[in-house]
Amino acid sequence: MKILFLVNHEVTLYYFRTELLQALVREGHEVFLSMPRAEHAAFFEGLGCTVLDTPITQYGMNPLREIKLIKKYKAMIKEYSPDIILTYTIKPALYGGIAAAAMHVPYISTVTGLGAAFERGRLFSLLISSWYRFSTRKISCMFFQNEKHSKKFEQMKIATGKHRIVPGSGVNLEKHSFEQYPAEDGTRLLFIGRMMRDKGIFELCEAVGKLSEKYDISLDIIGWCEKECEELKNSFTKDGAIHYLGWQEDVHSFVKRSHAVVLPSYHEGMANGLLEAEAGGRPVLASNIPGCCETFDEGVTGFGFEAKDEKSLENAIERFCLLDNAQRAEMGSAARKKVEREFDRKTVVRAYLDAIHEFGGKRR
Repeated sequence: MKILFLVNHEVTLYYFRTELLQALVREGHEVFLSMPRAEHAAFFEGLGCTVLDTPITQYGMNPLREIKLIKKYKAMIKEYSPDIILTYTIKPALYGGIAAAAMHVPYISTVTGLGAAFERGRLFSLLISSWYRFSTRKISCMFFQNEKHSKKFEQMKIATGKHRIVPGSGVNLEKHSFEQYPAEDGTRLLFIGRMMRDKGIFELCEAVGKLSEKYDISLDIIGWCEKECEELKNSFTKDGAIHYLGWQEDVHSFVKRSHAVVLPSYHEGMANGLLEAEAGGRPVLASNIPGCCETFDEGVTGFGFEAKDEKSLENAIERFCLLDNAQRAEMGSAARKKVEREFDRKTVVRAYLDAIHEFGGKRR
């Protein structure tokens, strides 16, 4: 088969879909990747994939530019004649779905999270849901990373009867190996993700700043920084408890030296950073929201708190600060076992392969 992936950025594939791409190439399929060409293009070509450079803006809704992208997808489908299309992230899902339906090609979409699109007011939410209904009217299958998001789409009558649920993107348990718990005293927290308001970064920095007056605590932040957080980032030099370390290719080494990973996000599909931390044997502190609450067992592998609630977050961190190292290490061991049971990436790859084999090549 010829299989076309539509994504808005290479990291979507590089960090979470490499094993799926490898499996498809091993099976003898031709794999095409439509995305802006970036630093990992040679890596994908080394796997045996063909990279199709497709400029796409992650933000903004310029009508002319969006229509141009739909036309680009249609032209791509016409030129390469894929037997099936897989889309990730909102723009490729919406515009790729429209193009695939128009060209009569089966397609599979993945909802990795609802993001801010559904929180920008009732009118915008209605617009996006209507757009989703239109773009998925001929979809073959829609994957979700948690049950609550699937139910929300069912309520909005989007891709009704076509939903399948997978445990997030899963974790490569060999790559993210178990690590012995740090022996040093104090509490070193780690935040993995983009520095942006919707990740709860403002509440987190405020909570850590207050707790640093009572406890030996620090916070390492790794990931891209959005413009809205530039001022916050620049203030860290005034407070020795918080350290911004920028984008890091090797997340595992930071997990290894941390005592816990914290994510006070407002919305997630399935929080990969939390799963990778637990695979490394670290407890997690996370918002009690869909996409986070599934990743940990309260009091066993981590602590939860209410999103957008600085006091609740502060209380959860303080509970963790009061644990001794043996208790923390026990939580970390339990976290690794949970990920092995519930979030092995091999399970996710198998689900996608089954769907590709089921729907691929069945042009309408």
